Amino acid sequence: MIRTIWLALCLILAVAAAGPAQGLAQGATVGSWDAFLLRGQAEGDDQLIFQNVLTGESNRLTVDGSRYTALRDGVLFFSNIDNTVQLARPDGTIGPHPFVRITPDARRIDWVVAEDGFTLAWTLTYAEGDNLRTETYILGTDGATPRLVLEDGPQVGLRALPVAFSPDAEHLYMDAYPDGLERFVAYDQYAGLFALNIENGAVTPLPGEPACFCGGAIRANQFVRLSLTADLRGFDVRVQPINGEAAAGTVRTVPAIPLNNFTQAGDVLIAPDGTLAVYALSDVANFGTPQQTIRTVFMLVDLLQYTQRPLTEPITTYVHPVQWTEDNSAILFTSPQRDGTWKINLNSGQLQKVADATYLGSVGN
Repeated sequence: MIRTIWLALCLILAVAAAGPAQGLAQGATVGSWDAFLLRGQAEGDDQLIFQNVLTGESNRLTVDGSRYTALRDGVLFFSNIDNTVQLARPDGTIGPHPFVRITPDARRIDWVVAEDGFTLAWTLTYAEGDNLRTETYILGTDGATPRLVLEDGPQVGLRALPVAFSPDAEHLYMDAYPDGLERFVAYDQYAGLFALNIENGAVTPLPGEPACFCGGAIRANQFVRLSLTADLRGFDVRVQPINGEAAAGTVRTVPAIPLNNFTQAGDVLIAPDGTLAVYALSDVANFGTPQQTIRTVFMLVDLLQYTQRPLTEPITTYVHPVQWTEDNSAILFTSPQRDGTWKINLNSGQLQKVADATYLGSVGN
């Protein structure tokens, strides 16, 4: 185990002079790029960086946006300049996404991308007095015209939120999300998850839903859900195999590891093979004041043995796991409060900085 540290003092591995590190993408070809973000000190001063993982070629773009998301053909983001959805490409070009668009009367847009990097779902939210109405669209790998797959509402204070695709992309997992709470939580959390059959539009609550407003994830036919214990000293982890909208096995509960005051948890990330999961767990004191302090640990969950354990000693910032790597023996993570990308080894607990910029994902072939 490592001792409590500042992320800025982590050991740097293979940091390129411009910020990104080479080789975060696995199975790279000449057309493969790593996408990074350097946050600007002023509005409109973010830097999107595309670096070819084999040739070292690098392209930088100055942007003013949020919700940067790596796709197969570029980085999708919401432009703060004109409130449009833009796509930045490795060749250095930026333009409006041809299909993912927010209409003038929409209140917000949310999106999720499937693991193939092509299939997209997005939801437009409209306000009608105190009620919210949503429209959800799907764009498949064929790149054809988007298809409206769900109209929901009006709902008081709730909006449909796309969360993840099933492995076969036949179901879209969504949440009945309490609108406005995203401003007050550090991690992804959900209130009432359900499955949408993309072909026929049928909606089915996932097992045990609606549940608490807690972290959760669906990947590799595994449904993982967190639940804060009654004594507020940790999170139980509910694990259940799932196939589409149907439970495919017995629900198992991984008992919480008692940690005093660690009451903020989320950003559950399941390994691609469905055998492990990790989530971020934080102790936040004096929230919202100049005296606010943060301590965060990663919790490692074994989805086969149904155990969990702390993977790190406390880190003094919020952290987000973003990708499993090295055959699921290590995890890349970033922080919303500072630039950089770090890697933690599951066996040793060793924490290493691998890039000065924030890793967004692999783009290209």
